[in-house]
Amino acid sequence: MSAPTFAQPPPSGAWSARTGPSAAGSDVGLVRPVLTTGALAALIALFVAADEIRHLEAALSAVLARAVGIDDARVVGSSVLFAVDGVTTGYSITLGCTVAFLVFPFTAATAGLLAIRRVPVARSLASLLSAVGIVVAFNQVRLVTIASAMEVWGPDEGYARTHVLVGTVISTTGVVLAGTAYLAVLLRGTFPERGGRS
Repeated sequence: MSAPTFAQPPPSGAWSARTGPSAAGSDVGLVRPVLTTGALAALIALFVAADEIRHLEAALSAVLARAVGIDDARVVGSSVLFAVDGVTTGYSITLGCTVAFLVFPFTAATAGLLAIRRVPVARSLASLLSAVGIVVAFNQVRLVTIASAMEVWGPDEGYARTHVLVGTVISTTGVVLAGTAYLAVLLRGTFPERGGRS
């Protein structure tokens, strides 16, 4: 039986992406392989369960629409319906509008990080959750903006004014902020502080 060995501390000014207690405990047993498999399964689910995801988005959008004053907003499948001037109208969450494709790159990146064991598990998952949360939030803001515009300016004009230009700006802003948050959480503490001893 060999004596235990201890890693030497890194030289002053050096850094490691796997420092800290979370890094040491993240590779115990089957934790990392199970989480890696789960991330890969999530990637598949984003395509296989796309209809269910769109339905959930529509349900959340209907709740938020009611919260901003569109009292009769209701979900039907992947559509949100409400009345404007006595006429039932609304919008559908299509494959091109769902968050499933927007969160795919973040999920794929996280699966890769879990597989290569270069980043602590907790930090990888926190990065993914922060990015997904921002993408979902901004996509819901986009949908509520469209619904509000349809109620104010009418179905055709309101949709035309917000769906392409305003909606794209909101979605793009969300993706950029999600990417920034993902990297900020992922790289937190991996660079030495300036002004320290060298």
